[in-house]
Amino acid sequence: MEEDLWHACSDGNVEEVIQLLQNEQININWQDPELSRTPLYRACGHSGNIEIVKLLLNDQRLIINKVTNVGATPFFIACQNGHIDIVKLLLNDSRVDINQALNDGLTPFYVACQEGQTEVVKLLLNDDRVDINQATNDDWTPLLIACYIGQTEVVKHLLESGREIDINKTLTGDWTPFYVACQKGHTEIVKLLLNDDRVDINKANNNGTTPFYIAYQEGNTEIINVLRNESNLSFFLFLLSLLIISFLINHRK
Repeated sequence: MEEDLWHACSDGNVEEVIQLLQNEQININWQDPELSRTPLYRACGHSGNIEIVKLLLNDQRLIINKVTNVGATPFFIACQNGHIDIVKLLLNDSRVDINQALNDGLTPFYVACQEGQTEVVKLLLNDDRVDINQATNDDWTPLLIACYIGQTEVVKHLLESGREIDINKTLTGDWTPFYVACQKGHTEIVKLLLNDDRVDINKANNNGTTPFYIAYQEGNTEIINVLRNESNLSFFLFLLSLLIISFLINHRK
């Protein structure tokens, strides 16, 4: 019976869900043995059926924040999959823990940034309850992962949100969002960050490698040209990077 409800929620079968919920003995929080996903989780993620989500939310037996084996809530999977109407619905339910993270520290806001779910990101940025700087267990912030992957629109909305962004927060090894954008060759993100006075564009990592130098090392010519025209680039670090580059070129010959 519980498995029938689980599959009905997964498949978006509204009529079957209505019928099964009438049974007072059914455990509507049943979790599948493989990944510990509840019927609500499947409705919020797999089927994305808002009518089924509403039915489950109105059932007093529901445990709304019940997690999977990796710590994912129904709200998390809705954000990850970009089901914007379900995200809105859950945000309006005071029972939902909107910052509850996975076992490895990924929050719903983080995963929305990572997956490039721009509409979800914009919605969450407008909710003061959302911790937009909460880092993972490995110190990755939402801004950092967006810069690393190349989610340009997400970075744009983060910078323009008016929220207090930890913009120079570093990963282990002192990689800043600006550093990783230069490293990965995301020119448009580099330009966005250069237009924000809060960004420390000269911050080197623990090995002394600057954003300018890592851009050269990775062969990101377009970014090098952008940085050469940047007035806030430290002349000393710029010159030092050029000397290192020149040395390495000569050493390879």
